[in-house]
Amino acid sequence: MGQGRDDAGRFEQSVTEQDILKVFDYENDPVLTAPAVANGLRRFGVQITPEGVRNRLNTMDETGLVSRKKVGGKAVAWWATVAPEIDAAVADTIDSKKASNEWTEL
Repeated sequence: MGQGRDDAGRFEQSVTEQDILKVFDYENDPVLTAPAVANGLRRFGVQITPEGVRNRLNTMDETGLVSRKKVGGKAVAWWATVAPEIDAAVADTIDSKKASNEWTEL
């Protein structure tokens, strides 16, 4: 899931809403900043800047997938309002990797 460009030179969206929701589900703290979400995605090999995450979170806020609260001068806290969609096979893989601490991909 790299950050590539399309034929017109625009960035392609390689990070899905589900990827971001999975970070909220995986982290111990349910409230995260955009840089914390970006770091969480990096654990899965997804490279995206905090600004890119912030843009995606703003879009997700408009559709009701996440909510936010300003907590300081420029700091914004985000939390998921829905759970990620995980099918049974993926859930089994996640459980086995979580138990072995072997997290290399989403």
